Amino acid sequence: MADHYERLGVSSTASRTEIRLAYRALARQLHPDTAGDSSVAGMAQINEAWRVLSDPGRRAVYDAGRDGSAASASTQRPAPGPATMPVASVQYEQPARFPWRFMLVLAALGIGFVLVNAAFTKPGQPAKPDNLLEAGSCVSIADNGDAIEVECLAPNDGVVETLITFDSVCGQGTESHRDRQGMGQVCVRLANSG
Repeated sequence: MADHYERLGVSSTASRTEIRLAYRALARQLHPDTAGDSSVAGMAQINEAWRVLSDPGRRAVYDAGRDGSAASASTQRPAPGPATMPVASVQYEQPARFPWRFMLVLAALGIGFVLVNAAFTKPGQPAKPDNLLEAGSCVSIADNGDAIEVECLAPNDGVVETLITFDSVCGQGTESHRDRQGMGQVCVRLANSG
């Protein structure tokens, strides 16, 4: 039975480079694309020989088995005892710690930014009227009796107390006026009524 060295046509003392060159030359000859389907078995054998002999660890195991089989044919050795496997010590790394200090510094910087920004920012202008009446809206009463929303800092006729339906009655001290957009009635506490 031919061994891997004989399949590749190299000696058992051949270097890895010599083995590689021999494998490549045989692979070119026996590859199914060039030699046809009849060379598939031969290609598989040289691939296995290359797989074993190209790896130093596999080659050492193969050589030891090859030498052992020759020696065992001439002399009988006692069966080896149970193999002791070296136990690798396992070292666990501590899990990464959460960066609490960094988060506290980040939070302090964020709070400081907000406070400084609030201190140096001018107050915003009051909102312009959006023409949607609601409780607290300042209104001016038109000649036809409609309530028109105006700014509360500008001259106005009163403040909307509540919104009511068309068939409801306003409470004491307020007058009923139609929303200019026709969306309902509002009860307005007039500015001069106290």
